[in-house]
Amino acid sequence: MTKYDELARWAESDAPDIRADAVVRRGTPENHAAVRAMLEDAAESPAEVALLERSSGGRPSLHAGEPDGKSPQWQIRAPKDLDAAFRAQADAEGRSFSEVLRDAAAEYLAKHAS
Repeated sequence: MTKYDELARWAESDAPDIRADAVVRRGTPENHAAVRAMLEDAAESPAEVALLERSSGGRPSLHAGEPDGKSPQWQIRAPKDLDAAFRAQADAEGRSFSEVLRDAAAEYLAKHAS
């Protein structure tokens, strides 16, 4: 697992561990440009370069073309065994936890919607 995969899993987790006294700042366009330049200089493999090319602008919307561009976010609680099973399935398929949950919800609606 790469550092990116580890950070992505943390970011998508139900309760990321962020210090209560942490201050989160978005930064300025200049800061973003400087960080981007450092990342581009540090990229060594074609995979790392491709990752940087895909990563501009934050997470992509799940419904491109809509005016607000924001995808709704769900937060649910689940039993530990169901969580473990979904995470194992996502790992086995090489997909994100969120992708597997979205597919499961769509499959449920396809079967049960009236």
